Amino acid sequence: MATSDMEKDIRQPLLCPDSEQNGDLPAISTSPRTKGNHAPIFLGTACFLCFALVTVIRNFATTEQIPSGWLERCAWRDLSPHVHLLDISPIARDEFLQRQSTLAAALDAAGVDAFIAEPSASSSYYANISTSFELSERPFLMIIDRTAQFSYLAPKFEAGRIARLEMVYKDKKVIEWPEEKSPYEVLAKETGYKKIMLDEHARFMIASGLQAAGIEVVPATQIIQSLRAVKTEEELKILRGINDFTLQLVRSLQKCIKIGMTQETVVSAASTLFGRAGVGNGFWAIVLFGDQAAYPHGGSSGKTLSCGEFVLIDIGSKLHDYGSDVTRTILPTGSEVTKELMDVWYTVQAAQAAAIELMNVNETCSVVDATARKIITDNGYGEFFTHRLGHGLGLEMHEHPYLNGANGERLMFGEVVTNEPGIYVTTEQAKKLSLDVGFGVRLEDPILVSNQDRPGGILMTGSRAKSPYEP
Repeated sequence: MATSDMEKDIRQPLLCPDSEQNGDLPAISTSPRTKGNHAPIFLGTACFLCFALVTVIRNFATTEQIPSGWLERCAWRDLSPHVHLLDISPIARDEFLQRQSTLAAALDAAGVDAFIAEPSASSSYYANISTSFELSERPFLMIIDRTAQFSYLAPKFEAGRIARLEMVYKDKKVIEWPEEKSPYEVLAKETGYKKIMLDEHARFMIASGLQAAGIEVVPATQIIQSLRAVKTEEELKILRGINDFTLQLVRSLQKCIKIGMTQETVVSAASTLFGRAGVGNGFWAIVLFGDQAAYPHGGSSGKTLSCGEFVLIDIGSKLHDYGSDVTRTILPTGSEVTKELMDVWYTVQAAQAAAIELMNVNETCSVVDATARKIITDNGYGEFFTHRLGHGLGLEMHEHPYLNGANGERLMFGEVVTNEPGIYVTTEQAKKLSLDVGFGVRLEDPILVSNQDRPGGILMTGSRAKSPYEP
């Protein structure tokens, strides 16, 4: 695995000198707006200014003078001082070995011989076997038994290639299977296993193959799942770094996004910014304007931002394979929405705050979800909060535990769980609310489940959104 110094060396040449950062950019106002500034869009002066701004920027865009490169350069001025947040070491060898020992003890307590996984988040967690290893019909299986012995099953003709992977182990056993034999029968004969626990990500063919070879297969228990759900301090450092940086990136974009820009401009600039900071691998983004955000994950593209429209940015990337997941619903400087839409924004903010207060050890996942949902329902938008409140975050973007109404699991200290309430109204539904156009508002921060005396989880982003102008 690469070290943090190596990552820093990769990032450093991409940091522009001050003269380049402050190039020929138009002056951008960064003064924040306050909650009390809720002037409606229909004021004549605001409409005139919006129309003039759209005209100027559209003319600007037709001469190709305001592409994503302009937005990226503008945002980089505010973002570059925060690149240090990413200077965090990857998971060390000793921690991998400790994970294997902890898993072995749990397997022994459960009375199973071994844990088996295909290349997945689980194999990455226990042995640094990347999820990027392409799966095929030929099984390549990571095996950790109840004595903490690390093994893997591999096609014989692929053994040389697989041996070059940067796996972590104290010592290893390699079980090779030739093409003319069943890999599962080879594994059963070589190990003598009677009962194994199979990772939740393993394909059905793996389970059926093992069973056909006479091995009892049981699913991963909640105890085994919690081993990865509960983060160590080293994992938390990485998650804090990448999520804090992601929020700073969104804030830098908010200061520079202009009426008349397209979704693709914002996505392209964000991608470049992550790459410039050295964490472009793993980048993803959902950028939605106005009524597009009525569908939480979007689905349409090519829209140009108009006055009176929110911008929903749901975005993340990865640092040492650990992900960020941050959402802000913002307004560009100078753009305004109606008082009703601003009230919706603050309703979502209040729902998030109420749920954060309950993200403590032993709180039930369904109760946390219900708390946020009640705030939104009491304000008349209950039917428009259409998804669960949140999900675990780590090596996977969505992992245990899940904050939804059906989950009776209790939160554990060290879990990192997103808190992302939203209100989504389509243009068709807007008529019920005496509105002409739909909208969507979501706010999301990953939260560390707390065991402190004071109530409330701990923000992995460092701070919550204060307003659409202060994300």
